[in-house]
Amino acid sequence: MRNREKGQVLPFALIAMAVGTLVITPFLNHASSSFICSRSYGQILSEQYSADAGVEHAIWRLNYEPSFADSLTAENPTLDYPITINNMSGNVTVTRIEDTFPPEEPPPPEGSQSWRIQLAKSVEPSSAPAGEATIFTYTIYIENTGTSEVHIVDISDLLPLGFVYTDTISGLITTAELTENLVDGQWELVWVFSSPHPSVGAGETATQVFRATAILEEQVIYWNTAWVTLTPDSIGTVGTGSCASIGPYAYDIVCNIEGTTISARASVSGSGVSILWWQVE
Repeated sequence: MRNREKGQVLPFALIAMAVGTLVITPFLNHASSSFICSRSYGQILSEQYSADAGVEHAIWRLNYEPSFADSLTAENPTLDYPITINNMSGNVTVTRIEDTFPPEEPPPPEGSQSWRIQLAKSVEPSSAPAGEATIFTYTIYIENTGTSEVHIVDISDLLPLGFVYTDTISGLITTAELTENLVDGQWELVWVFSSPHPSVGAGETATQVFRATAILEEQVIYWNTAWVTLTPDSIGTVGTGSCASIGPYAYDIVCNIEGTTISARASVSGSGVSILWWQVE
């Protein structure tokens, strides 16, 4: 009996091995595929995290690196730079949105010697909470870049829509007769100086400091522009560098890392950074 039983074991063993082969082979193939997919998914996640970091790097530069933001001009609004994150190489593209560039200023009158004067403006604060009445302080800088003294006849400034003049504060030029004119819903301020007109020596800078009040809307940039008229008459009206802005600048940012692309739009102002949208492409 035992000899017959021994003979029956072999067929059963062969059948078990055959069945095992049929089951184990697909299982091993499945395990191998799962391992490969797991590695691919991990790679995708790593690329996405790295691309996110690339966008965040661009936002940091815009917020804390003034020279980087200033390099994005109306003539060259886009900047590309390479980046390496987590040992992966990629590229970041930053584009300043066209609507955030200052409006074009009118050219000086024919025959003007505007190169003798440089006009600049600043404003504090450069941003404010929406819906709240805020007082803004503007400073107009009048720099005499020529080699002889000039005299100021008048200074004018067109306030942004919704802004109302508060008062004139200080500066080298503080006494003048102020006229307020409503131009297409915006207040134009004109300080007219009587003779003897205040002077600005060669290489010197005079200032006019005033305040205006407004209630801001969200995600809106407010521009205003100043002009100055001087004697001799050949200088005329100049407006170079006379814009000042309140509100956020907006930027489109794209980061490509290996096979992953992250796109975002962010606004940057004195009060911080706001993410308008963020997506994986």
